[in-house]
Formats: sequence, C-alpha cells, structure tokens
Amino acid sequence: MELDPTKRTSDLPAFRRLSQRAVSTERRKRNRVQVHWALTFSRPGGAEITTITQDLSSNGFYCLAQPGFVPGEVRQCMLAIPTYDPNGVRPTLRVFCRVRVIRVEMLGESGLCGVGCEIEDYRFMDSAAVPDHRERLAANG
Repeated sequence: MELDPTKRTSDLPAFRRLSQRAVSTERRKRNRVQVHWALTFSRPGGAEITTITQDLSSNGFYCLAQPGFVPGEVRQCMLAIPTYDPNGVRPTLRVFCRVRVIRVEMLGESGLCGVGCEIEDYRFMDSAAVPDHRERLAANG
C-alpha cells in the first residue's frame, strides 16, 4: 500500500506497517560506533594479520583485511583499545578475543575484503589497567 502525502490518511496501521518494514531491513542487533582501533588476528600455524577496525559494537566488529577469512571459522584476535592515559603509562588496553567470522565480502579491486566478526568471548590482557574490585570488596567486608 502506498501512502499519498497530499491526503490526510486515516489508515494509521498501514503507515506503521510501512515504517516497520523500513526499520526492519537493519540486520544489526546493537548500535555500532565508528572507531579505528588496532586489531591483530592470529591462527595456529599461520601468520598474524594486522588491521584496523572500521566499527565496533558490544557484539562484534567490522574490519578490512587481506583475503583468507572464511565465514563460520573461529579466530583469535587482540584488540588494542586506546586509554588516552594523560601520563602515558599505559597507552592501550589489550583485549584478547575469540571471534566467529560472520561475513566476508570482497571490496572491488583493492584486494581487501570486509570482515564482520562476532565476539564469542574476551578477556583483558593488561590486568594493571583493569582494577580488580574483588580485592576491595573483600577488604570492605
């Protein structure tokens, strides 16, 4: 059903269906933030692949990389998050992630592919940069 903008419509349910259809084309479940953070993939017996994120959400990220990624495969990676530490003591916080490759798309003649990954598990590698609140809670009873 097409709505005529010159007429006042009393068919509000039809308008809602059209609006929902336009919104439902978005595949992502979480909001994404455009951040360009260093990312290094590793694979047993394989060379490291270093790249930069294009965007990131709480579920995963998208990056550009050399071909060699296969949808469905599980990879290990290290994400370097800038801390903006004014003292320069710890410039990045490293996060070790286990990710599943969700999408791989060739990007024209650049030789690169876009890689969408879902984060399955992660842990912070720089324990000094992440305070352990359990000790403070135990001390306070």
